[in-house]
Amino acid sequence: MPNPFLEFLYGFQWFVFWFFVALNLFYLLLLAVSARAAWNHVARLKIERGLDLPPEFTKPFSALVPSRNEEVSIVESVRALLALDYPEFEVIVCNDGSTDRTLARLVEAFQLHLAEVEPEPRFPCQPIRGVYFSKLDPRLVVIDKENGGKSDALNAAACLARYPYVCAVDADSLLARDSMSRLMRRFVAAPGTIAVGGVVRLANGCVVRDGQVVEARMPRSALEAIQVVEYFRAFLFGRLGWAKMDIMLIISGAFGVFRQDLLEAVGGWNRKAIGEDMDLVLRLHRKIREEALPGRIGFVPDPLCWTQAPAAWSGLSTQRDRWQRGLMQCLFANLDMFANPRYGRIGLIGFPYFLIFEMFGALVEFAGIPVTIACYLLGIVNLHFFLLFFAVSLVWGLGISFASIALAEMSYRRYESWGDFFALFRAAFLENFGYRQLHAFWRLKGMVRYAFRDRHAWGSIRRTEFNPTGAPS
Repeated sequence: MPNPFLEFLYGFQWFVFWFFVALNLFYLLLLAVSARAAWNHVARLKIERGLDLPPEFTKPFSALVPSRNEEVSIVESVRALLALDYPEFEVIVCNDGSTDRTLARLVEAFQLHLAEVEPEPRFPCQPIRGVYFSKLDPRLVVIDKENGGKSDALNAAACLARYPYVCAVDADSLLARDSMSRLMRRFVAAPGTIAVGGVVRLANGCVVRDGQVVEARMPRSALEAIQVVEYFRAFLFGRLGWAKMDIMLIISGAFGVFRQDLLEAVGGWNRKAIGEDMDLVLRLHRKIREEALPGRIGFVPDPLCWTQAPAAWSGLSTQRDRWQRGLMQCLFANLDMFANPRYGRIGLIGFPYFLIFEMFGALVEFAGIPVTIACYLLGIVNLHFFLLFFAVSLVWGLGISFASIALAEMSYRRYESWGDFFALFRAAFLENFGYRQLHAFWRLKGMVRYAFRDRHAWGSIRRTEFNPTGAPS
């Protein structure tokens, strides 16, 4: 008499096998598209290097910096922004009801003074308590307001933005001096562009002085090193490929530029969204598709934004839990886009990928490997299948990670030391043994929290000062 439980295990492990096959085939496609795009981009850079940009390639922009309890890094971040090699821009920092010395540190560092300014209420936000201007640099404006969350702070900053483009930058991020010069070219080179994202990389382990990364180094901690590999895959493999196929669903909240007229058309950032970056991009896609507007959301692979990754397991767990809940919130709020030809490639390719592989992938990955091991031990599957599954789920995935690192370092190499280069490959290898499974558990925990409780909780991550010497902290 057949055993229903064993039959279920047998069927489930075959489902998991084909799930990993489909996922890695899609990764292979992304890798091929990304490699070609990177090659073409680097070729263009060689031609453009040393050329002076005409004025029409340098459209002015407003940098919006939402900040809450960021006293550790806020001054360095603002200095990095003010040091950008760009002719015309402004920096608007929004202190979102901080309970630490964030505002005090800004006042001291930049000699801020309170001004009588009534912001135009173009975007919804919590009451603004005061607007400060810098005596040292007229390009700097600081808003002090009641706490309302990151999206609320971005909206408040956008209310004071004077320029037609706005750049959202996290308060713990550092922009390379030439980053905006490179990124803003895309709006001129492709006139239909309405938003552009840039590369975000990790400053953990790097030498930082005067708001700039002066030497890129790999972090000593295995946890932080693995996150470096994750960011490589996400930006120089994933998003570069997505943008080339015109199916970008997310621009990192740490570094992205938007046309302000389209931002106003969709009502600014959604104050109820956990994943405010993906939520905004989806609403922009809706706007241009439903009203048949010309518009493209792009990605530029070389403008660099350096940010801090969580250095502790607890902080990383909080971050990935929140990312999963934000993903679910965005997808469920726009479920009518799934497989809907009205939304073109977004509806037919991008949205299904994120729903099937990114949202439910945590459940399949967390359960798949233990179930397959159990099937082998119970004799449900033979050694041949077990080794085939191992090759698909681990070896193939590892090969794609190695290829992504090689592509990134050959095209946009930042690490000068061969030791750092090999540390990337070591981290990519270690990632598969324990970290991936734990990461799947954190995402699964986010799914459960979204389904039953705390779906809007944000959580906090401990920040550390940027390292000016490169010595281990």
